Amino acid sequence: MTEEQDHSWVFGAVWLVFLVFPARELFMSDQSLVGMMIGVALLIVFAAVFVYGLVSLRCIGDDDLQANLVVLGMVAITSLMAILIGLGAMGMTAFIISYVFFAWPMRRAVGLAIATVVLVLVGPSLIGAYQFGEYWVFLLFLVPVSFVSALSRVMLEKEESQRELQEQLTTVAERDRIARDVHDILGHGLTVISVKAELAARLIDSDPDRAKRELAELHTLAREALAEVRSTVTRMRTRSLKEELLSARTALTAAGIHGNLPETVPEVRDGAEEVFAWAVREAVTNIIRHSGANRCVITLDPRSVAISDDGHGNGPLPEGQGLRGLRERAAAAGAQVDIAATQGKGTRVEVSVP
Repeated sequence: MTEEQDHSWVFGAVWLVFLVFPARELFMSDQSLVGMMIGVALLIVFAAVFVYGLVSLRCIGDDDLQANLVVLGMVAITSLMAILIGLGAMGMTAFIISYVFFAWPMRRAVGLAIATVVLVLVGPSLIGAYQFGEYWVFLLFLVPVSFVSALSRVMLEKEESQRELQEQLTTVAERDRIARDVHDILGHGLTVISVKAELAARLIDSDPDRAKRELAELHTLAREALAEVRSTVTRMRTRSLKEELLSARTALTAAGIHGNLPETVPEVRDGAEEVFAWAVREAVTNIIRHSGANRCVITLDPRSVAISDDGHGNGPLPEGQGLRGLRERAAAAGAQVDIAATQGKGTRVEVSVP
């Protein structure tokens, strides 16, 4: 098995090379050795906080508490660096802006970018140290970073919208196919049933024996039509275990959760594959929505499937409609569901068959 990991944060982390500018200002300043060490430590912590913010970012524009704390941390470190090296710390603001364009709602991110550019323009004169000629490179760096970050955000949102639209179109196409199947089944079956019912009604007085035969055939036809409808509806509701694993991999990657999933699907007992598929769907949905996990591991063998995460856990897991439905399906297939949630250590859902 191989682990699917999302390395998209690397494309943001490469910009940390531009911390060389505040580092240069630090080493060219007249700071003492202690001051130099403090400045280097601040730059290292700033880089770590920036990378952590990129790695832990769950959803574009989600504006959650974690993202706000990352922004607050970078602002605090930049302020401390400004105390050490003065205006040379302005170069660090570009990293803050590039991050908020993905972590904050678009309108607020644009507002911060404009406010920062204005501050870079007028800030030096406000503190009586107008040396803009020496720091124009920061402005030339800041404006393109803001523009590129905003453009990247727009493109990502457009890509997400197209993906959601494609999923909706796929769903509509599947519904249309099911509707055609049901129409074909019911159209033929009900037509024959209607004809035989009319015939039985006409014969019930003149030829009771034949009327009974027609009614018996009517009953058989009705049961066959019902079985075909049930089969069609089951195909609509049921997805194979392989399809669910592929869907889970895509969903986990989109949510920024590292997924360790089996590459192949072994042969499982008849009736167990559907339960295993439902277990994967329900557990992965709960992980993405509620766990706050960074990693999800799915193990699979012919007799069991286990889905575990490293999320916060909350003690005994409250069971909603989804988990109750999973237990009912498992019981109908003769399978057992075991759910364990440990505070701070994640959750594990296992479905096994005897």
